[in-house]
Amino acid sequence: MKRRDVTRNGARMFALFAMMLARAALAQAPKPPVTGEPETVYSDAQRQKDISASRWIVDSLLRPSFSIDNVYARWKLPVCPHVYGLRPVAAWLIEHRIRAVAAMVGAPLDRDDPCVPNIGIVFTPDPQASLNSIADRAPLLIEGGNQKLMVRYPVQAWYASFAVSNNGHRIIDIPWEMMTPPLDGPPTMLAVDSTRLSTGVHAEMATATVLVDSKAATGKTTGELADYLAMMVLGQAGQYGKCLETASITNLMLDCGPENTTHALSHIDIALLKGLYQMPLEPELLQKPRLLAIVRRTLEADDAAK
Repeated sequence: MKRRDVTRNGARMFALFAMMLARAALAQAPKPPVTGEPETVYSDAQRQKDISASRWIVDSLLRPSFSIDNVYARWKLPVCPHVYGLRPVAAWLIEHRIRAVAAMVGAPLDRDDPCVPNIGIVFTPDPQASLNSIADRAPLLIEGGNQKLMVRYPVQAWYASFAVSNNGHRIIDIPWEMMTPPLDGPPTMLAVDSTRLSTGVHAEMATATVLVDSKAATGKTTGELADYLAMMVLGQAGQYGKCLETASITNLMLDCGPENTTHALSHIDIALLKGLYQMPLEPELLQKPRLLAIVRRTLEADDAAK
């Protein structure tokens, strides 16, 4: 056999061997993911990041019920915001935006015009004097009138909420030690039908009262203020004076740096509000895990769409 033929046959055998190795490798390799689905571009690292973020967001931005563990109050009554202390056009713009956000996240909305307000937003040059006046005239608007009677932040909210049993009975949701007369031990509270997964009690928003220092609001647009206030009144705010280390409208009144300060509701803010109003009320013992799961899925969808 000529040397050229040996070389040619060797090349053919090498090529055949290479093809056999390639086929074997393809047979053992996992099938490539189908393109076009969010799961194919969503990494485990990003998923873990969103799981951690969802818990941190909920714990930072929402205050749980006083009397029911791991339960968050939301509106079941249709919301009706009313702004005091601004010119009519500015007040209407803020009220209209809060209504729009409520409709977007699934909160119930009072569509009567005019409606009876259960959300009061007061722009005032002296918030402490306004708070004292409210405490004297309508103490239930600020959780019984016997706590948090101090203005500490440029914008601050007080909420009245109820603990509601599955048979419709309700009491105001305040810590046991704040009830009058003082109680010896936990109160009998409400007659409920409880199970392993349900306490038989959930929390509902009744009113929200927000005091805005008009001096601190100077220089802010009505759009910025409206989104900030919508975040405060559609859920019970959990913090005021601490920067959230991510982009959020809740940083608007703080010096949190441009990377964490937004001028409208961020995707994180919207994810939290949607989670609050999409989670079922029962079983109540699983309310927080359900809320965390909805916030996480919303963040996952946002990240996969980028």
